[in-house]
Amino acid sequence: MPGLIGSPVLAASGDGRLELFVVDFEGQAWHQWQTAWSNGWSGWSQTTGPGSSWPVTVGASGDGRLELFVVSGDLQHQWQSAWSNGWSDWVSFPSPPQTVPGLGYYAPAIAPSADNRLVLFAANGALWRLEQTAWSNGWSGWIMTAPPPPRGNLLINPVAAARSGDGRIYAFVIDANGTMWGVHQTALGGSWSDLISFGTVPNGLVERPALSLSADGRLELFAVSTDGYLWHLWQEEVGIGAAWSEWVNEGNAGVGFVDHPVVGASADGRLELFIAGQDGTMWHMWQTVASNGWSAWTSADSAGGGFGYAPGLGRSGDGRLELFAVGRDGNLWHKYQTVASNGWSGWFSHGHP
Repeated sequence: MPGLIGSPVLAASGDGRLELFVVDFEGQAWHQWQTAWSNGWSGWSQTTGPGSSWPVTVGASGDGRLELFVVSGDLQHQWQSAWSNGWSDWVSFPSPPQTVPGLGYYAPAIAPSADNRLVLFAANGALWRLEQTAWSNGWSGWIMTAPPPPRGNLLINPVAAARSGDGRIYAFVIDANGTMWGVHQTALGGSWSDLISFGTVPNGLVERPALSLSADGRLELFAVSTDGYLWHLWQEEVGIGAAWSEWVNEGNAGVGFVDHPVVGASADGRLELFIAGQDGTMWHMWQTVASNGWSAWTSADSAGGGFGYAPGLGRSGDGRLELFAVGRDGNLWHKYQTVASNGWSGWFSHGHP
C-alpha cells in the first residue's frame, strides 16, 4: 500500500473523541479515531475512492455530528449519520463557478456561524462560500463572497476561516501577488463585508494562513513568506471595526519554514503554534501568558526521516493537545501533551494503511 502525504486534519466528535483524516499518495483519504475518551486509537479505515486532494476539510455541525469534505473533481461531502457514530454515503457538490477558465481550488476552509450553521469557503480567483441553510441540515449553492481584488490580482491560495470573539466569521486568503485579503460578517450569521486588504510583507506571503482565537476573543493570524519566515497579525480589540496590528516578523528558527503553520489553544487558554522547518524538524512556539506574549522557537524534534508538511493539531477531551505529522517515510507520527497545557511525549508511529 502507498504511504501517506500532506497534512493530517483533526476534529472532535460530539462525545469528545478526536477523529483524524489524512490522504495517501494515490489520493485515497483515510480515517483513524480515538477508541476511548482522550485515549487509544483505532486502526485505519478507508473514507473515499482514489482521486481526493489533501488536506481533508472537517467541521462539527451544531448538533455535534462531523461534516467531511474532499476535493475530488467536484466537492465531495460525507457526514456522521449519528452523533459520534456512523457515516453517510458520499454526496457530490459542483465546484464553484469558474472565475478564470481552468483555475481550480484548494481544499476549502470551514467555520461555524453564531447560530452554529457551518460556512465553507473556497477561492478560485474569487472567494466563494457554501452555507448550511438550517441548523445542522441542508446546504446552499455557491455564493460569491468577494470578486477578485483590484488590479487583476486573483485569490488562488487556500482559505483560513474562524469565528471571532464577538461571534462573526472572518475569512482570509492570499492572492497571486502575496497580499493578504479578508472578509467578515457584518451581522451575526448574516451579511458580509467587502474584500479588505491586509497588506503584505517583504517577498510576499504564500500558502494557507493560520487563524485562531486568543483567550480574550481577539483573532490572531499567521502566514509564511516566500523566503520561509513566519509573520503575525492580530486584532487589537474584540468586535467589528477593531483595529489590527502591523505585520510582525516572528523569525524562521534559523532554518526557514515550509508549508503552513497550525495553531491551537492549550487548556489554560494559551495558543500554541507548530510549523515544519526546511531542516525536517517540527518547530514550536507558544503564548507565554494567555492572550499575550510569545516564546522563542523550540524544536519539537523530528521523526520518520523528517517532516515536510504542516502538522495536524487537536485537543483531547481532557485538555491535552495532540500533534500529528506525516514523515518523509510516508508514516503518520504522533506526539501529545503529557499533562494538559504542559510537557510533551516523544514521537511514535501510527504507520500507514
